Parts: sequence; C-alpha cells; structure tokens
Amino acid sequence: MKKKLSLQNSIIFLLMLFAYLGVTLFLFHRQTVNYGGKYPSDIQSYLLEMQGIDSGYDFPYPILFLTGRLFMPFTTPQHAMAIAITLLNGLTPLVLKYCFDRLLQVRDTDSLKRGIFSSLLVFSLLFASMLFPLTYLGRYHGPGEGFLYRYLGTFTPNPYHNATYLAARAFSVLAFLLFVNILGFYEKDEHWFHPKYLAFSVSLLLTTLAKPSFTLVLVSTAGVIMLWRLCRSRFQGIKAFFRMGIWFIPTFLVLLYQFGNVFRPDSSSGSGIGFGFLKAWSQVSDNIPWSVFLGTAFPLTVLLFSLLQKQFPDLLKFAWQFFLAALLMLLFLYEKGTRLAHVNFAWGYMYGLFFTYLSSLVILAKNTLQRRQPIWQLGVQWAVYALHLICGLDYFRVLLQGGLAH
Repeated sequence: MKKKLSLQNSIIFLLMLFAYLGVTLFLFHRQTVNYGGKYPSDIQSYLLEMQGIDSGYDFPYPILFLTGRLFMPFTTPQHAMAIAITLLNGLTPLVLKYCFDRLLQVRDTDSLKRGIFSSLLVFSLLFASMLFPLTYLGRYHGPGEGFLYRYLGTFTPNPYHNATYLAARAFSVLAFLLFVNILGFYEKDEHWFHPKYLAFSVSLLLTTLAKPSFTLVLVSTAGVIMLWRLCRSRFQGIKAFFRMGIWFIPTFLVLLYQFGNVFRPDSSSGSGIGFGFLKAWSQVSDNIPWSVFLGTAFPLTVLLFSLLQKQFPDLLKFAWQFFLAALLMLLFLYEKGTRLAHVNFAWGYMYGLFFTYLSSLVILAKNTLQRRQPIWQLGVQWAVYALHLICGLDYFRVLLQGGLAH
C-alpha cells in the first residue's frame, strides 16, 4: 500500500511537472526569438555569450551558457538556450518537491492527499508574486494599455524574464535548506568532514557559478550569524567556526574572480560598487516602504501570527535574517556607471523574497495539517497567499502574451 501511494504521488507530481516544463519552454523560446517583436528579457545578451560573441557585458557565471552549448550542435542557438533554461529551471520543482515532502512528512504518513497537497504547494510557490491593484487583472501590460507597473521597484520571487536567476535557483534552494540544517549542529560536531558540509559546499559553488546574487546574501548572513555565535561563546567555538568555514573557500575563490573581473574600479567608466542610501532603488520606486509591503505581505502575515503564537522555527528565522541582509544590500549598495539603472542588487533581494515565501508556506502548511493555530488565523494567512498567487498567475499571463516585465 505504501509503495502504491508513493507511486501515485510521484505520477501526479510528474504530470504537473511536465505541464510546467511545457509552458515555461513556450515562454523561454519566445523570449529567445523575440516573437512578434515582443517578449523582452535578458536572454539576447546571453545568446551572444553562449555563441562566444561579445555582448558588451561580462558573465563570469558559465553554467547556463555551458548547458546551452551542449544542445547547439543539434539545433539553433535560440532553441538551445530555451532548452537549457527550461531544464535548469525545471530542477527547482524537483528540489522543492523533495524538500516539501520531507518537511511535511509525506512519506511517513502514507497519505496521498498530503502528497498532492505538497505538489500543489510547490507549483503555487513558483507562480506566487508581488501584489498589485486587482484592477490590473486581465489587462495587457504594454503600450496599448499604458504602463501598468506591477514588478518595477517591488520585484518578485519569480522573475521569469531573467534566465540566470532561474538557472541558479535549484542550487540555491539546496544550499539554503542545508545551511539551515547545519546551523543546528555544526557547533557540536567534532568532525571536519560531514556529508552535509560537502553537499552544502557543492550546492553553494554551483549556485555561484550560475549567478552569484544569492551567494552574496547567504555568505553575508552566514558570516554575521557565525561570528555572533563565536563571540557569544567567548571564542570557545573557534574550532567549530573554522570546521564549517573552510567549506566556503571554493565559493570565496570563485567570488574573488567574479567580482574582481566585473566590478573592479575603473576611472574611465566609473564602474565598481558604490555605497549610498536608496541610490539605486529610488531609480525604480518612489515609495519604497509600500514596495516592500507589496512584495512581503504574505511572509509578514505568517511572521505576525507565528510571533503571536510564540512559534519562530529555525527555517523561518533564517529566512528573515537572509531577507534583512538582502534588504540592507539593496538599500545601501549599488553598481556605478551604466549598471546603476540595472539595480542589480535587487536579484539578491528577490532571492530573499523567494525564501521568505518558501519558509512561510512550509510553516503555514505545517500549522494547517497539525492544527496548531485557530481556523480564523489560518484563513487570513491562506487568503493573503491566495492574493499573491492570483497576482502571480496574472503576471505570468502577461509574460506569456509578450508583455513587458515591468
């Protein structure tokens, strides 16, 4: 019976996965060819990089381009790039399904309903997005309708117009969840090697080689937490600090190369990283507190009720620590010169959004299954999440129609 339920759970998930892969392949292919003169994205520069043509930008994170080159001998560059993005992005629901099944104890309960619930949570998370006025629903985002700004300045946990973010996300989910787990035992572990240390180090390295935005935030957050714990222990945990710290070294070496190449100060172009409050974010938002609220209404709601119930699990705690680090970076750091308008530190902030949604959804699902909170509190949280999902599905519809990502 257990094997039968497990098989049914897998089949249902795979059907959802194939549908997801199909619709995303459709979108990514149209982005690669600018179908009908629409579907704007960052892919055009990536296509040039994949073919070894100078795009005018440096991309020292090769995973997407190497994956695309595997398919180039068999098809056009546009098709190769679309397939590469689809496959790398398609790893994310696989990783999320494994994690949701474990966190919700799907295999332990032998419940088909719980397995389906887990699958629905996975794909809902991949479409949830920022809030915007519901009067925008069903309207096309482009010159014909006026510019209905949904994304710009608020940002989204699911930016389907940025291929490198999507390519890195599966690895980042692994690195994030592994580090949360490691935080619970690394100070007590007396060994220099642990399988989870290796898995974390590899997943963090792969994330960095796909897009370093997540890594900057994770490393900063981890560094502050580990240093705080070291000081709190009056340096008695110095061995544990280094036992864990050495597993960051491969990623540090890659980051030195990436940032030394891309962000080195250059007096002629004014490039480099600058420090200034709201210097970049103010380029795309004139009400940043409101933008933050529109992006985080669901995680904030779950956080509020968790605090009221005096429940603050490690997963939720670290997600908010990660988010606050990403928020501070976006508030105070910017790239000089022509990169200022790109607001590239927003990518780390969008990872922060994604992981607050992920952790909040896990906590809410657990509280619902185990009835840890009153029904009215659960109802409020699910209602807010439903609003994010409705807006996210409509935003994805806009992208499918070739509308602007703004």
